[in-house]
Amino acid sequence: MPYSMTGYGRGESEGPGFSCIVEMRSVNHRYRDIFIRIPRDFAEFEDRLRRLVAKHFDRGRIDVSVILEEAGESLTVVKTNRSLMDSYVLHTRQLAEDLGLPWDLDISGLISLPGVMELVPRPVDHDEIWSLMQESTMAAMIGLKEMRAKEGAFLAQDVVARVRLIEEFIEEIRERAPRIVENYRVKLEARLKELLDDTTIDESRIVIEAAVYADRSDITEELIRLGSHSAQVYEAIKRDEPIGRRLEFLVQEMQREVNTIGSKAQDSEISHRVVDIKSELEKIREQIQNIE
Repeated sequence: MPYSMTGYGRGESEGPGFSCIVEMRSVNHRYRDIFIRIPRDFAEFEDRLRRLVAKHFDRGRIDVSVILEEAGESLTVVKTNRSLMDSYVLHTRQLAEDLGLPWDLDISGLISLPGVMELVPRPVDHDEIWSLMQESTMAAMIGLKEMRAKEGAFLAQDVVARVRLIEEFIEEIRERAPRIVENYRVKLEARLKELLDDTTIDESRIVIEAAVYADRSDITEELIRLGSHSAQVYEAIKRDEPIGRRLEFLVQEMQREVNTIGSKAQDSEISHRVVDIKSELEKIREQIQNIE
């Protein structure tokens, strides 16, 4: 089954004090490129997360966004530096006595002094966070794969339809090919008669020239290989594995054979069909750029 490289997936899990949301988006890319956005406090999980995603996807740019949100208990707590606060009280009292001034430091003024109170991250179990992050990521990957599978099915249908059309063009070329040599022989004989006027034409010479032309313009092997490549496209699409690069190779080989047919068969009708096949191959090439 072919998979598209375009899709979206989302997974969410919840634990004590926080929830984890993972969103994944993928677009086509020649290779696999995984880009992860994760809260700085949990950057230690970035490599593990990248390895997890890499096990499930072979091609495409995949953007992974990890969101940790508070759920119930706050992820941030207030920390009071009591020894520093006592030191502030002691020194301000002493300073007030030395200067003969009233000491009027109240609680609001005290806690506003530098370092007395600060916000710090609440201690969390990192193993538990990774477990939830992994759970959310797996759910997001399932959704992403489902969307990529649906899109891949549409792409496969389009590729198959275009290959079948190419096969129709190939059959038309195959039926037309035997007439090429005969048309050349007739044109050659007419040309010689025109040039030689009443002079007797050596029929054996015409036969030899026609035979040489037939050998030079024979496209039988190219047609056979084209048919083989189209059959391999059908076979590849049935495989349950990444097939994008294989399809790229097959299209490249089909293009090569069609170019050879166009250069060898000097026939207007075949040339038209060669142009039609090239047009369909280009459309197939555009489609398979998005197949994993």
